[in-house]
Amino acid sequence: MFERDEALVRWLKLGESLGPSTLRLVLVDIDGVLTPGEGGTAEPGLLPRVASWNDAAALDPMMPGISLCSGRQAPYVELMAQLTRAFLPCLFEHGAGMLQPRSFRFMFNPIVGAAPWRAVATLREAIGELVDSGRAFVQPGKEATLTLYPLGSTTVAELATAAERALARGGSRFRVTPNLRCVELRPPEIDKGTGMRWLARELGIAHPAFAGVGDADDDLTFLRLVGYSAAPANASASVRSMVQYVSGEPFGEGLLEILGHLVDVNRRRAMA
Repeated sequence: MFERDEALVRWLKLGESLGPSTLRLVLVDIDGVLTPGEGGTAEPGLLPRVASWNDAAALDPMMPGISLCSGRQAPYVELMAQLTRAFLPCLFEHGAGMLQPRSFRFMFNPIVGAAPWRAVATLREAIGELVDSGRAFVQPGKEATLTLYPLGSTTVAELATAAERALARGGSRFRVTPNLRCVELRPPEIDKGTGMRWLARELGIAHPAFAGVGDADDDLTFLRLVGYSAAPANASASVRSMVQYVSGEPFGEGLLEILGHLVDVNRRRAMA
């Protein structure tokens, strides 16, 4: 269990008198929600507005605090936590790791163990030929999972098939998951849903007190668990059909609209 810093302790105490249906925190994906994603540019002025939201949420129980939930590597998530002045623990590498931003503490999910990079080193050997042949590159900086991006004429589907064959030859247990632009290699038990369950246990907060905002199909693993789910306008069809609220705006502007909607949800529930 991580150490609870002053900001987190104060926020937890603030929620002690709230009803079980109050949305206390919102898990927010980064790529496709907070930003347009790899190679994209965040909307001007967006991150300071999200930071101001977090400042207010630390004091107002009707405003859910923001916890980032991303497949990105720890340093990237830590930077985004700084820029959004996050005070709640954030998940990186699809829930394989957790960051406590204010105390700069990193920990790995007990599912992957304290030193997951040992298994990843073996995984890198298994997919080395894909990189050496120029068919893919590995996203730098990950320690518990790997992400492959296709190069040249290689498609995501072709890369996923080649990765599955390479892992089978090497005897790796990692799961191959193709996404829109890349191929994810993760331990079989790891996804954002298991990450959310871990975060809920660490905070001592029940799932109905969570809200969630995601855009891609791999976000469904946590969106199905939360007490209230939402998506920006750019979300995939399967996500839009599953969540309880869809913003009329894409990306960051959609997130800001959703945050305001969550406050309305809390106020209605408080009056019920």
